[in-house]
Amino acid sequence: MRQDVDDLLNRCVEYHGHLCMGQALGVRLALKAMELIGTTNPKEMIVFIENDRCIADAIQVVTGTRLGRRSAKLVPYGKMAVSMVNTETGAAFRVSVRQVQPEIRHTGEAIRKVLLVSDVDLLAWKRVRVSIKPEDLPGRPRRTVNCTRCGEKIFDGRDISSNEGPLCLACAHGPYYEILE
Repeated sequence: MRQDVDDLLNRCVEYHGHLCMGQALGVRLALKAMELIGTTNPKEMIVFIENDRCIADAIQVVTGTRLGRRSAKLVPYGKMAVSMVNTETGAAFRVSVRQVQPEIRHTGEAIRKVLLVSDVDLLAWKRVRVSIKPEDLPGRPRRTVNCTRCGEKIFDGRDISSNEGPLCLACAHGPYYEILE
């Protein structure tokens, strides 16, 4: 078991680019959540990652889920936590990091020791229910429309209804970017 977890961490580090505490914690979060939902098959799970930092890469590597496949979702809460849903059984759990002691030095050896801490000491978990709309499930887009203002294609119900017709979020609420002409 120890070798398997070390191998997983090494794969995460290779993907992420460096060893850090977030990689070790991401491995632990993912392993516990998969144990709780009863599957390791990425085609049978949807994963909600609660921050866009290091754990996100580790969780995607360990679970085999991906944002681009719509099996991983980013929920930007800024927390060291993940919720997983087994799409076959409906089992769903949220797993979070309790607290990494501030005195733990973030050296390679100390980071790898996180792999040995008991689940009870490192993690907290709760059974949850996650409502997933059909348009948020993996697979082909269920609905595609064009924005009546900018003309760009909008997938999976991400449009806003208006008197003009469907609008993309950027046209309806303002974009996150500024166009430079």
